[in-house]
Amino acid sequence: MKAETQKIMNEMVEVANQGKEVMPFMWQSFRGINASVSAAVRAAKKRGLLVQGGVDGVGNPFYIAPPKAIPAVTHNAPATLQ
Repeated sequence: MKAETQKIMNEMVEVANQGKEVMPFMWQSFRGINASVSAAVRAAKKRGLLVQGGVDGVGNPFYIAPPKAIPAVTHNAPATLQ
């Protein structure tokens, strides 16, 4: 992976872990489309660091951090807690 792609992926994952939505267009340069942004999204999805959270108003996907897994039950809870 190129250093630029790794940097973009790390930034996206950091933003997603803060509970914010990651919209890839926000990482594009003003001069045009950067292929590293798409590569960063693909790499993060493949590694399980980002999941698609939905689509925006024009149909483009946005990404979020994957939901945390609920830990398995380790013991029975009492019927009432005091």
